[in-house]
Amino acid sequence: MRDVHVLNTIPVVFPEREILFRLKFNIHKTELDERQREKFKSIMMKAFALCKPTGAWLELPLLLNDGSRVVFEGGYEIKSHSIAELLRNCDSAFFMGVTVGGAVSALANEYINAGDGALALIADAVGSETAEAAIDWLNSYLAGYARRKGKVLTSQRFSAGYGDFLLENQRLFYEILDLQKFGVSLTDTFIFVPEKTVTAIVGAANTSSMEGK
Repeated sequence: MRDVHVLNTIPVVFPEREILFRLKFNIHKTELDERQREKFKSIMMKAFALCKPTGAWLELPLLLNDGSRVVFEGGYEIKSHSIAELLRNCDSAFFMGVTVGGAVSALANEYINAGDGALALIADAVGSETAEAAIDWLNSYLAGYARRKGKVLTSQRFSAGYGDFLLENQRLFYEILDLQKFGVSLTDTFIFVPEKTVTAIVGAANTSSMEGK
């Protein structure tokens, strides 16, 4: 098994616009008095400060793609037409995962227990969007890494739970990336704990084989 690459810190910029969009809220158009506005911003920044984005990735060569089943080095297998199509012109794939830790979800739970659902929603949105920003950053990082090797990544990435790429494939990411080393566990229903943990797969191919794709 190849060594997993670990990123102890992922430099995420505070994703304020994305957080507000998730909350369907425009702080510049919604009428708030100055005290409310400052409280809103304060909660977002408090939640963001609790997020500690870390990540891991591994490139695995592709051994078989028959259109419905993909097999990677190490015997790892994914049964999915969507993934087979994603990797149709690829000779390898990057498995990636990030987590922001459990502190931000704990803060959301504190607000729930205190009866303040609105603040809980804000904290939850901050955790979700920070995790998304972290996986976006990692995807971009891997694009640069692949480019230096004369490769290009697929324009899309897929996460388990979408289409026929079943949620049970979270177990594959968990094993390949050894996510337990990050304090991440996987429930019997294939949900990551901490909740704000995101995984994805993206294909890689020699530049010539992806021309026009």
